[in-house]
Amino acid sequence: MSNAKKNIILDFNGAQTIHEIDFSKLKTVGDILKELKINDETALLFFKETPIPFDERVEEIGIENIKDNDFKVLKVVFDE
Repeated sequence: MSNAKKNIILDFNGAQTIHEIDFSKLKTVGDILKELKINDETALLFFKETPIPFDERVEEIGIENIKDNDFKVLKVVFDE
């Protein structure tokens, strides 16, 4: 089996950081947000530059089909 740990990009108000996530522990792609401790109401999740629903099952994509930086989390916080 291929390595289940993959890098994802977190874009937080334009500042990008890379985080390693173990996809073998995830049931849905929305669990990425839980791993990063991000509220799903303030984030968008992209897979290969396309928005993806949080309830998409990781097994449907297949860990072997996920490469580093395929996932990007866009988190925007507005000043009040």
